Amino acid sequence: MKQLLSMALIFLALLGIADAGYISYEKFRGVLPPCGNGLDCGAVLNSPWANIGPVPLAAVGVVFYSWILLLAVLNLLEISINPIVSRLADQLKLKKQSIFRQLTLHELLLASTIFGAGFSAYLVYIMAFPIGAWCRYCLLSAATCASLFITMSVYYQKTVGQSPFLLKKTWYSIFHFLYTRVAKPLFFLIDAEKVHNSMTQTGKLLGRNLVTQKMTEVAFSFKHPSLHTMFDGISFPNRVGLPAGFDYNGDLTQILPSVGFGWHTIGTVTLEPYGGNPKPRLGRFPNSKALLVNKGLKSLGTIKVIQDLSQLSFQIPTAVSIASTNKLFESEKAQLLDIVTSFRLFEQSSVKHQLYELNISCPNTFGGEPYTTCPRLESLMDAIDKIKLSKPLYVKMPIDQSEAETKELLSVLNKHNVQGVIFGNLTKDRSNPLVTEADRLEWKKLKGNLSGKPTWERSNSLISLTKKHYKNRFTIVGTGGIFTAEDAQHKLDLGADLLQLITGMIFGGPQTVGTINLGLALKISSPSD
Repeated sequence: MKQLLSMALIFLALLGIADAGYISYEKFRGVLPPCGNGLDCGAVLNSPWANIGPVPLAAVGVVFYSWILLLAVLNLLEISINPIVSRLADQLKLKKQSIFRQLTLHELLLASTIFGAGFSAYLVYIMAFPIGAWCRYCLLSAATCASLFITMSVYYQKTVGQSPFLLKKTWYSIFHFLYTRVAKPLFFLIDAEKVHNSMTQTGKLLGRNLVTQKMTEVAFSFKHPSLHTMFDGISFPNRVGLPAGFDYNGDLTQILPSVGFGWHTIGTVTLEPYGGNPKPRLGRFPNSKALLVNKGLKSLGTIKVIQDLSQLSFQIPTAVSIASTNKLFESEKAQLLDIVTSFRLFEQSSVKHQLYELNISCPNTFGGEPYTTCPRLESLMDAIDKIKLSKPLYVKMPIDQSEAETKELLSVLNKHNVQGVIFGNLTKDRSNPLVTEADRLEWKKLKGNLSGKPTWERSNSLISLTKKHYKNRFTIVGTGGIFTAEDAQHKLDLGADLLQLITGMIFGGPQTVGTINLGLALKISSPSD
């Protein structure tokens, strides 16, 4: 089996060299290769996307496949690369604990094929969207990269990682290294909102096809029976969810299960459409491990979101987050009616969501946070109670209020039909000690508030407070500053029942959810399972 898979890697590498080499040769000659009916090689190969600067992508492909061929031959001949890696690491003055020093030939091959699969996905994306045409040879290259990725995955599992824990742990370490050292530095050179929109479109595309769903699942998702849990009559495959504020209108419902999320929140949805606050709406504070957010409840509006979601089925529990439209209202009654109308419309719809979220704590709106005072929250909850919601309701709480103020809000929610509370939303505290001094100075020049590590301590404090005073009365959702499995476990130990994260994934890579689920499973399962 080992030799057979090694030969398969060599064959696929040679096929890739032949394909990319042929395109490179014809491009050098200035000749357009034949493409076939329904395809347009010229539109693809002559587009600006077909080059990285002055270098054709096809030439890059030749180098990549040659590299794979070299590694595959070394693997077949069982030649160790450890001495070479050690000498190179010494020359680069890498630390002794550097992951690079620990790379085996198998892991280097796996990392290379992962890179190839990711690059081929990018190739398919640019053909589908920016270019809008398909090239036979580019599709063959993408299929070759995907085949290399699958073959090496099987090889690695058969020869190295018999345990799903061991295989995934190595896999995720490689992904983390590639993302943080290669992809993230490039992404962080580009406007944050442009990257977000591009990733949303890519996720939407991947979610449309069963093959791309499964490929994403193999790459990112970690599943284990020990991760299943039940709250409010809903079965969650794992505790880690995507909060509101990332998938505004439900574009990612079909791909998020493959990424590894156990649940997901759409929105926040508002009754009337809102295009978002003036740009810039997103920013990054890497030194503080934070994102600057000023989207202001960007939404297509309740009716349009319902239309788009009505024909979909959801593989994981899905919540819809609702808030008032981001505008100035003529009266408190009008604002309350705005929120209640959205709830009524979803109740009357055929959308198959299983949860509601009431977002009372977005700090980036015209009216601030009007429902974080007890009298107004009481009136809003009275109105929502009258609807008799058919699904559990979780309330997204502010994070900067004092413990006394939070206890007062919880006492209001305790009297109403509320099943869960989420701690919490963005921090607007510009004296936050978890924000570096340089970032605080920069923050003063910008509009918006912070997610990520600056919310960590306040979130944890309010989780503990709620658990202490209300025991199991509320399902407690912990969000804010989760970057690792240890972070996730800490929130669970403090009393959280479910978890949510965005910033940790953006800083750590799409494998972060799988890494966290793996870490949580290792806490309760033997590595030999």
